[in-house]
Amino acid sequence: MNEHQPGRQSSDPGAPGDDALRTASALLADAVITAVRTYTDTAVLFGRDGRIVGLRSRQEVASLPVPVTALPGRALLPGFVNAHSHVFQRRLRGRTHRGVAERDSFWTWRELMYAEASLLTPESLFDIARSCYAEMLRAGYTTVGEFHYVHHAPDGTPYANRLAMSEAIIAAAREVGIRLALLPVAYAQAGFGRPPEPAQRRFCFPDVGSYLSFVDDLRSAIRDERHGLGVAPHSVRAVPPDWLTEIAAYAQREHLVLHVHASEQTAEVEQVLAHYGYTPIEHLEQHGCLRPSTTIVHATHAGGQDCRLIEASGATVCVCPTTEGDLGDGIAPYAWFVEHDIPLATGSDGQTRIDPFEELRWAEFSARMRYQGRRVLAAGGESPGERLFAAGTANAGRSLGVQAGSLEPGMWADLIAVDLHHPALLGATTDDLRDTLLFGAGADVVTNVWVSGREVVGRA
Repeated sequence: MNEHQPGRQSSDPGAPGDDALRTASALLADAVITAVRTYTDTAVLFGRDGRIVGLRSRQEVASLPVPVTALPGRALLPGFVNAHSHVFQRRLRGRTHRGVAERDSFWTWRELMYAEASLLTPESLFDIARSCYAEMLRAGYTTVGEFHYVHHAPDGTPYANRLAMSEAIIAAAREVGIRLALLPVAYAQAGFGRPPEPAQRRFCFPDVGSYLSFVDDLRSAIRDERHGLGVAPHSVRAVPPDWLTEIAAYAQREHLVLHVHASEQTAEVEQVLAHYGYTPIEHLEQHGCLRPSTTIVHATHAGGQDCRLIEASGATVCVCPTTEGDLGDGIAPYAWFVEHDIPLATGSDGQTRIDPFEELRWAEFSARMRYQGRRVLAAGGESPGERLFAAGTANAGRSLGVQAGSLEPGMWADLIAVDLHHPALLGATTDDLRDTLLFGAGADVVTNVWVSGREVVGRA
């Protein structure tokens, strides 16, 4: 591999100070991969507080008073950030592909999903989440944004401990060691002015005040700077306009991120246009929901004006290609996202697959099929790998409001190691290692995972 070393200048933002060095540890790998550069023979330093101190060359680390863990034959990357997860849907994998209607669609799949949701208890949700989050860690996800909407008993009655379902998610994440950004979902109705269907009752709150009070209680329950919390109106169809306005104002006042499904289905866009006269994304903008701290999940059928609004607001779009493919949603307007410089994040959503490499490459591959060209998620002569890598790491971390997804000093020391001798990486050079990982490898290349500097997955 070619030699690309981190700089030594004192002005280097990765240069640790004396105080930081006294409590630092180092992971020394053959390579360190970031969105814009690959370094060779480089160590990642992190402190006892679980945060990144900086990058240093092999020669410099040898002269520093820090313990060093050598990782020969491996490369280090920032841990991937899963910006959109419905953890209980892991139970549906492989169970929804037999026909249930003359023409199956997202809407027929949704009935099967509702049936699964109706069976959940706090105990079973904990078991599912613990298993699924462990699977995410092994695949290289170190942070998960849980878009969580199964709140109450099946008939809609709150549990005696109304946080029981959310606390099951929190406990599962803590037990396996994944970083959690919990996004409790606001749900009010089956459609415009329609009461919840029986299967939706356990998702719903009677009014927006009850929902925001629930979020307040969760803020007190988490009390852990390593984890995050946001708000999540489910969709334009599921909450009335006044809820959107109040939730957006609460998020701004309390400095919380806001995630919302929008423009996932053509039928959804048509219904919102017919009812309000605006697209779902225009409707969100009308009610104060588009801000830099907002993430639009899917935006599969966003139009040109929608993309201009997203660009003006600084919001992020989270795409979930393996789930969107599984459900037949369609292919997002990736060329418009690039044209408008809209930051992208990715998520495993319905857990059809839990593999960040596959999720990212299918964003580019599906875009190539839509536009019948190559390098859609790229500008000029660059590789789409830079934009994809950022979507799976730093952008997704920002979308969740957590300091994860980057190896910059002060960020959480969430890292993964990959096996450079894996057959999928045969022949890779420094210049194309990132792209070889993104376009030719899978989660089985991951050997070790650290969250806040603590190893939570280790393989020989």
